[in-house]
Amino acid sequence: MGVTIRDIAKRTGLSITTISLVLNKKENRISEKTKQIVESTAQELNYSPNQAAISLSTKKTNTIGLIIPAGAYYLPADLLTSMEHACRNSGYSLVLSLPERDGDSCLEAIQNMLRRGTDGIVVDSSGMSEAFYQPYIDLVLKTETPISSLAGAGAQLMANSIMPDHRKGGYLAASHLLELGHSKIGCIPGPRTDYTATDFYLGFGDALEERNLDGDSLPVLFSPYTAASGYEGLDRLLAPEPDLTAIITGSDTIAAGLLRRAFERGIVIPRDMSVTGYGNSAIAADIFVPLTTISVHFDRIARKAVNIIKKLKDKTLLTPELIQPSLIIRNSTAAV
Repeated sequence: MGVTIRDIAKRTGLSITTISLVLNKKENRISEKTKQIVESTAQELNYSPNQAAISLSTKKTNTIGLIIPAGAYYLPADLLTSMEHACRNSGYSLVLSLPERDGDSCLEAIQNMLRRGTDGIVVDSSGMSEAFYQPYIDLVLKTETPISSLAGAGAQLMANSIMPDHRKGGYLAASHLLELGHSKIGCIPGPRTDYTATDFYLGFGDALEERNLDGDSLPVLFSPYTAASGYEGLDRLLAPEPDLTAIITGSDTIAAGLLRRAFERGIVIPRDMSVTGYGNSAIAADIFVPLTTISVHFDRIARKAVNIIKKLKDKTLLTPELIQPSLIIRNSTAAV
């Protein structure tokens, strides 16, 4: 059995009440000298507070739940790392759930987190259909536990959400290629059903329109956020348009698959073709051709999501906040 406050009281000759007040940082009139005795004795005896007992007394678990449905926009490893750091820096532990990618499974995962007594929940709703929006909002309004989202649902922006401006991301990637002199640009933005992909594609169109270029003649291929989409997509884009000099993709994973297929076909990146990714995930700088990409600032999103949890009051609906992405130039793009 571990060391208890009774052991510290016995060692110091102080009352259990005094020990409890000091170690639990509760308001008191205990002298600094006595506090130092208690804290040094606790350290000497390797005392660790009983988290279960603390949870019972404070009705807080110091945990935040993170829900990442399968196949969502964010790469679980990147998002998990950022959320873990943000939670740790704010004194929380992280609890993870990976439900299937459908609204019912995601809502069930939220309910399970609520039953666990987590102090807040962060949901990656990217990839959720618009039908998810109203049940989600109803749940947010019904529960006293703060719930924050990292995306929208279909075309609906989610209340209490913090997310990248995907349209600006598509614009930045396309503008970079256009400034390098590319005009024959293919696009693999992601799944057509995801607002992240459609917004990204709209940003691509914004950059073309700003330069009075016609995007209707440029090939676009909507497909999942997988390496296979990039690997197979390269052949599918080049079949009707063999003169493409650049391809813009809606995720670093798609871009990685495309780079592998380009290597097999003898296409030298970036001499023969420029390629951009999206997300600035862990793989972007480490693949065999370091990837020019768009940073969506996972760390900033995670910190803000945790802060939303800390600041939310019961049944609050906050206006969605968009994080502005940044262009990261590496070796996969060059002038025509």
